[in-house]
Amino acid sequence: MQVEKDYYAILGLSKTATAQEIKKAYRRLARRYHPDAGADEEDAARFREIQEAYDVLGDPEQREAYDRWREMEGLDQKPALILRATPSYQTLSCLSEEQAFYVLLEVMPTSEIKGKRPPLNLCLVLDRSTSMQGERLQRAKDAASYIIDRLSEDDTFSLVVFSDKAETILSGRQRPNKALAKSVVSTIGSWGGTEILQGLLVGLSEVEKCRLPNSINHLILLTDGQTYGDEEGCLEQAEIARQRQISITTLGLGADWNDELLDQIAARSGGTSAYIDSPTKIMEVFRDKIHSLRSVLAHELTLALRLGKEVKLREVFRVSPYITRLEEQGGVFPLGMLESHKGDVFLVDMLVPPKPAGQHRLVRVEVVGDVPALARQKERAWQEIIVNFTEEPIPDRQVPSAIVGALGKLAIFRMQEKALMELERGETDLATQRLETMATRLINIGEIELARAALLEAGRIAKTGQLSPEGRKKIKYGTRSLSILPREVRHD
Repeated sequence: MQVEKDYYAILGLSKTATAQEIKKAYRRLARRYHPDAGADEEDAARFREIQEAYDVLGDPEQREAYDRWREMEGLDQKPALILRATPSYQTLSCLSEEQAFYVLLEVMPTSEIKGKRPPLNLCLVLDRSTSMQGERLQRAKDAASYIIDRLSEDDTFSLVVFSDKAETILSGRQRPNKALAKSVVSTIGSWGGTEILQGLLVGLSEVEKCRLPNSINHLILLTDGQTYGDEEGCLEQAEIARQRQISITTLGLGADWNDELLDQIAARSGGTSAYIDSPTKIMEVFRDKIHSLRSVLAHELTLALRLGKEVKLREVFRVSPYITRLEEQGGVFPLGMLESHKGDVFLVDMLVPPKPAGQHRLVRVEVVGDVPALARQKERAWQEIIVNFTEEPIPDRQVPSAIVGALGKLAIFRMQEKALMELERGETDLATQRLETMATRLINIGEIELARAALLEAGRIAKTGQLSPEGRKKIKYGTRSLSILPREVRHD
């Protein structure tokens, strides 16, 4: 008996299940996963797990001992995470060819952790190079002062500035003298070039020094310029940051910065990247980011997909609160942090092979993450997607509206990706046509400003064969924001 295993969850039961309910659940699952049913290796392992769970829960004495051990070890707790899975279809036809299949996943915190905020360990890394002088730097300093004013007693804040050298302006500490800290911020001036690696090295060192066992460790990087010669070093530091559970938000201001580099720094660390087109929007972006960080309830979230026999995974996307393609790392998809005021939504795109009539497991979905406020690590939530295959005619089926909405906005997101690739290959006519089509789609969903930007850049390509730096970023980051609206994902 392994007390750390949740045998009730394995059988899909609550702790209050009766002996009859346990037996019924075991028989149902055993029929589905028994090796004699032609199960694959994954299903065979699942069957052994089911058998082990039943051997314990089906025996009154072993069950009593198991329950007692779990209570003593603090494992008998209410779940902190909710995972909801919505398949595109509950029933599929028995075809001789592969079929497209989608699963919409919603990850949310339970009431068990809402209202329990872990301390924040934050470092702000500001570009102070010559290009930041004037309004840009002043707005950034105002935003830094805003953060200082909103620190709680448990939070830690440090401030690093960089040009071709980096300097710690405020070293990390709890309960700083806010008036003194803001006066120090006001003295920051601009000079020199831009070397992002210098800022990252010093900033990550500050975060590391102030780490607490249950803190949310984060770095915000704001820059308006290109860095030269240290790109690989920046990416290496992003990887190291993720290993140390430090996520990075990268913010690009204006048009003259390397969006590919900032995107990769953020992605490799488990953070996010954003585009700020005007200095007047710096405060708004910082306000939203601090609100998000102060509402983080779980972090280091990962998604694991255990595919059924011959099922192929095509892509996985985050579709809310923003759109991005997820990349697999070490057998899992890093998801980052989970906030209290909104769940995250993901779309799994698969190809299902021909199957005989009957029920078949297509994928087992598992989300794992740490919940600092409850001092829990490796908190788990999982779902299995089981679909009935039939040779009988299937009446007209409707794909759930949330999946339809996600696919429509993903189509626009993919259009801008393809347009950029076509432009890089010199296929200007194709890129122009694709941006024009994208603009029409954007108008149809009410995104008029973004549609106008796409049409403007389509005209620019037709004349010059190039995108403007500003237009490229506006389209790229604008299509990322076409997330599923909250009203589109709801449960009555």
